Parts: sequence; structure tokens; C-alpha cells
Amino acid sequence: MQPTGLIAIGRLTKPHGLRGDLVFLPYVYDVQLLPDLVQRQVVLQQGSTPGYTTTLLEWRVAHKRVLVRLHGCGDIATAEALRGCEVLIPRSWFPPLPAGEYYWFEVEGLAVYANDGYYLGTVVDIIYTGSNDVYVVHHGSQETLIPALRAVIHTIDLERGAVHLYPVAGLLD
Repeated sequence: MQPTGLIAIGRLTKPHGLRGDLVFLPYVYDVQLLPDLVQRQVVLQQGSTPGYTTTLLEWRVAHKRVLVRLHGCGDIATAEALRGCEVLIPRSWFPPLPAGEYYWFEVEGLAVYANDGYYLGTVVDIIYTGSNDVYVVHHGSQETLIPALRAVIHTIDLERGAVHLYPVAGLLD
């Protein structure tokens, strides 16, 4: 359960080295989309246990990995205890985007409707493919993949919590 007003931005996957560094797996394809986190307090949470606050001291990319150092984590044993923790930050740290652009956490959880109003399900995940995102939509056991293209997505209405699609031949077959 994610605390209100906080956004999960990634997960600490494992220790790196002996000094307490951790490998951070961001939930976004481009870490440049994240706000500057150095010397800021983040919340670490593992599963449903209450999270706790710590300061992110260092953030660097090494060998295609994001490595972080946290306050109070100075050895491998302490880092090992943080394996699997999600890193959460306040929603307010994200700058506003231009009109028509959305953060992943704004789209996840939205209801998706076909052009005729038929409910397709809820966006449960977003896949980055390189050329465009793909929204993974679930309704019960049914899964639908929706390419996030201007020719497919008619509107994203954050206030009403809905995505409406254009009629696209073959999309829902």
C-alpha cells in the first residue's frame, strides 16, 4: 500500500560493493524524467510494512546501472537489509508537463474505453518499446495492449480518470 501523495519511482534490487551502495532499478526508462533526488529525503517501503524516511546522498550511473548511497547505509549488511525496498517521493517534486504529456503514474490506474464507450479495463502497466509506450490494460483475465500513439489515444482525462480511444481498425480484434 503506497502512502497518499507519494509515488514509487523504483526499487533497490541489491547491494553493490562493500560500502553500502545499492543498485536502484527505476520504474521509468529514462532517469532524466525523475527530479533531482540528491540530498533529499525519500521514503523506503518494503511490501505493506510502514515506510521510513532517509536521505539519498549520492546517485550515479555506472555500467548501465543506477547506484545510490543512502544516509546510514555504510556497509553491505545494512544494504542487504534494504534489498527489495521501493523508493517513494512526493508527487509535488515532479514539475508540470506540457499539455498533452503525462507521467506514467498519472496514466496507471485509468479506465480505458473504446470509441463506442465500451469499457476495456484499467491501465495496470506501461511498457516502453523505444518508439512509443504501450498501455497494458486488464479487465478480469482479459489483457489488451494499447499503443500510446496520437492515432490511437483520443483523450486522456485525468479528472475523470479515463482514456478514450479512436476507432482503429484491428486494434481490438
